[in-house]
Order: sequence, then C-alpha cells, then structure tokens
Amino acid sequence: MTARASFAALALLLTGIAPSIAAEAERELGATILCYHIVESPQDPRMEVSREVFRQQMRYLAMTGYTVIPLRHVYEYASGKRASLPKNAVVVTFDDGWRSTYTEVYPEMKRRGFPFTVFIYPKIIGQTSHAMSWKQVRELADAGVDIQSHTLSHGYLSRRRHASSSDAEYAAWLERELLESKRILEKETGRSVEFLAYPYGDFDRRVTAGVAKAGYAAGLTCEFGRIKRGSDPLRMKRIAIEKSMDFATFRRLLGAGNMRLEEMSPQPGIVVEDPTATITVAAKIPNFSNVDPKSVGMALMSAAGVIPYSYDPRSGAITLTVKEALKGTFQRALVWATDLKSGKRVEATWTFRLPGEQLPPVRPAVPDPLKLIAPAGMLQPVTTANSGGGGHDARSPRAQH
Repeated sequence: MTARASFAALALLLTGIAPSIAAEAERELGATILCYHIVESPQDPRMEVSREVFRQQMRYLAMTGYTVIPLRHVYEYASGKRASLPKNAVVVTFDDGWRSTYTEVYPEMKRRGFPFTVFIYPKIIGQTSHAMSWKQVRELADAGVDIQSHTLSHGYLSRRRHASSSDAEYAAWLERELLESKRILEKETGRSVEFLAYPYGDFDRRVTAGVAKAGYAAGLTCEFGRIKRGSDPLRMKRIAIEKSMDFATFRRLLGAGNMRLEEMSPQPGIVVEDPTATITVAAKIPNFSNVDPKSVGMALMSAAGVIPYSYDPRSGAITLTVKEALKGTFQRALVWATDLKSGKRVEATWTFRLPGEQLPPVRPAVPDPLKLIAPAGMLQPVTTANSGGGGHDARSPRAQH
C-alpha cells in the first residue's frame, strides 16, 4: 500500500472513530446538585421559593425520568470510588437550617422517597422562630436525612475577607469555624459529618486546605456546573435555585435541550370542553430517528401520579389516556427523550386547560442559563460581613447562601 493510500485509510479510520469518542464523552454527564435555602417562609427577595414551586420541581424530577440520589454517591463518583451514576442523576441540598426544611421540605421528600442533604450552621439552630430546633434536626437525622456542615456561624471564609486579622488570628478563627461545627453536629445527631458547604460560596486555597485538615472529605460551592468523574471533591459545583427562576429555566438548568413536537392533542392553549370525558394526550416526534426509543417518555404534570403511556418507535407517536379526574384547570404535558448523537436529554412541553381558569401569560424565550446565573455573581455578598468575626444575623435570611 502506498504512503498516500495509507494516510487516506488512517484519516478515514480517525474520522469514523472521532464521532463515536465524542458521543461517549458527551454521555459522561455526571450529576447535578441543586442548592435550595427556604421554602415558603420566611420571605426573602432572592433565596425563598414558594411551596407550590418546590412541589412542582420535585414532581418534575419524580415523573420525568430523573433519579434523585444521595450526595455521598456523587462524592464517591467524583473521587473515583464509584464507577457510575444513574442517568439524569440529581442531588437535592438545603443550606442553613431554616424551619421550612422541617415543615415543608421533609414531608415532600419523604412522600416521594427522595434522599436529601441539609447543610447546617449550628449558631442558627433554636435562635429564631424561623430556624429549626435541635429536636427537629435530630428527628431528621434519625429519619435518614443527611445532616452536614455549613460552618459554625456562616461567616465568609476566604483570607481576603479578614484583612484586619493577623495570619495567626485568621487561622485560629477558620479552624474553629470548621471544627466546632463538625463537633456540634456530630454530637447532636450521633452521625459522622464529612461534607461542608462554603457560606456564600466563598473559599480559596487556604480554605480548602483547612477543610481537608479539619477532616472533611468534600466542600460544596455556589459555582455553576455539573459534577463529573474527576471533579475536585473540595470544589463540588451546585445550581442555586432562586425565587426568580421559572419552570422553563429550572428544566434548562438541569440540562434539558429543546425537542420539536407535532400533532399535539389536546392542542396547545385550548379548553377541553367536557372534562368528565376520557382525555387522550398525544403528540408526534417528527425527528424520532434521532432519539433513543428506549428513552422516550411522557407525563401529565398535573396528574396525581404517573400515567402509563404508549410510544411507537416506527412513527414517533406517543400517547397517554387520562382516566382519573384531573385537579385544577391548568394542565401541562411533557415529552422527553435522549438525543442519540449527543447523549443529552431533550424535551418539549405544551399546555391546555379545563374550564374555569385563564392560562397564565406566555413567558418570553428562556435565556442561556450560563448567562442568567453567572458563577461570579453567585459569590457576591448581599450584606457586608464583619471582617473580623465573619458572623451573621440569624434573624434575617437575606445574606445566607
């Protein structure tokens, strides 16, 4: 074989292999960690989400092919101790120790069988009517809720935030924030504390070194992104869920791309005149050859539970039949699948309604989430902390992350 022919054959081989390698790399999607703070109460201009919004988000995870897993599994995956994670893996975390974690979050997560982690700073517990008591913290821990550290007093941790302190003073303060929180939480719950969430997402190399020295295995940030194999366990990224975030943005932040649908029924926006009749929800995926047929799913988000659906991979048609009485009048259907080329999740949704309520206004196109929530913005304080003590007013939720 001539050198030119050999080169051509090699080039052909490489071009054939490259897409396969790229597709496999895209499929290594890891997991997403969600970061919540307050549900329903107390009110906060940024970090609080309503009860209904939180329930809608958990309903979406439960009904549309996501798997909620323990934080430890993601840590083990990132550090090479676990070979793989389920597809569409999600971790749910809550910061601070607000009472709503006990009154709103715990019942919803227990009902759905979802594991979750609560990062607590001990100085808030029992200090305000909006915070949990130690009795409630222990009840959560005894029920299997993962209780971890958010430092002792929720201060800014990086060295630059303590310019007026000497190196020795700062080192002693940082060590106390890390060790005392761990000690108190382990004493109160009777369980090991190995993970820490950096308050305000504020950390530097000195902080991560101190975290490791204090016996923590991982540190969680407010940096936007997913956890993949080989991610630094002391810089595990999270997606902060904020009050201004709508449902479309929530889905996109989890990684869902757009999928085109045709022949939706009931048609988008129409009123189903006879809600007592059997309702068939249907759609067609026009480019069905581009999605994994085993990954296609459909859900009616307003239904009480999962409704069986039928998918025809030869035509891209998917249907489900509603035999139960639907609650409310605003109804949302959602179809999802996995794109064969990229390995990423794609989905589409439309709405219809039953008599008696106006549809909510149509929202404008959702912006790129990476531009919507810039990592740098996550680190900006809402209030100015005392550079010496790093302490923070437990009566107000506004500055807590």
